[in-house]
Amino acid sequence: MTHNHIHLHTNSKVVSKNISSAFFINLAFTTISLIGGWLTNSMAIISDSIHDLGCTFSIAMAWLFERIARHHPTSKYTFGYRRFTLLGAFVNAFILLSGSSIVFYESIKRIISPEKVDAEGMLWFAILAILFKGLAVWRTWKGISVNQRMVSLHLLGDCLGWVVVLLASIVMIFVNIPLLDPILSVCISIYILYNVVYNLIVAFRIVLEGVPTSVDYETLKAKVKSLSGIVELRQFYVWSLDNEYHMAEVILTSPLTNISDIEILKNSLRKLLKDYKISQCVIEVNPVE
Repeated sequence: MTHNHIHLHTNSKVVSKNISSAFFINLAFTTISLIGGWLTNSMAIISDSIHDLGCTFSIAMAWLFERIARHHPTSKYTFGYRRFTLLGAFVNAFILLSGSSIVFYESIKRIISPEKVDAEGMLWFAILAILFKGLAVWRTWKGISVNQRMVSLHLLGDCLGWVVVLLASIVMIFVNIPLLDPILSVCISIYILYNVVYNLIVAFRIVLEGVPTSVDYETLKAKVKSLSGIVELRQFYVWSLDNEYHMAEVILTSPLTNISDIEILKNSLRKLLKDYKISQCVIEVNPVE
């Protein structure tokens, strides 16, 4: 048990460090792009900078919730604060849904009424943006936490948006096709909205104490029943605190009466559950009536 807590606490520190790195990278680029937008008099870059400012704020919120999640259990929160990371995921999801919807709407408007853009200015700021955003995505991409995944998705949306700006700017330097930028932006908005909805479903499943998506419940239940010494599996619950820390409760009946034999059965069950990444379990063994 202690080993699991140490491992998860270390994971939480890594997640917090990754999100904090993403925050400072994004803050630095937001500052640069705001100045650049003012110098080039580009409303497109200024608009994106304002979106990046919102992105920076949401990352800061995610970072805060991740740090809170590392606090030890208390008399009021006996499971600890791990689910606070879900709050960060919901905040990010709201900002992503709002931002992507606005971008989608504005892109449709530009498809209807195309506007002339500064292609060369777009090109250089797109290159700079991709470097900054790409680094931030790399720092957060392999996160297990729903919170970190939502932050990474947010940054990926920004990065892909700037890739669109880069490609569109290269084309528009040679050919005047103002429709290209909004059409590609619509495609990216749809992609981001789809992934946000998917991650929200995962987050709601955790809140409703559903079986973790990584656990095949029926297969695991069958394996538990097949263990030697189990006559009946009365109750078998599996849930997750934050998509990383999984828990289980098992109530079974057994003909075993010797304490050492019962302990061997419990250890076999714990090992099986551990193979399914279940970090903590409560096992109750009742005698056969």
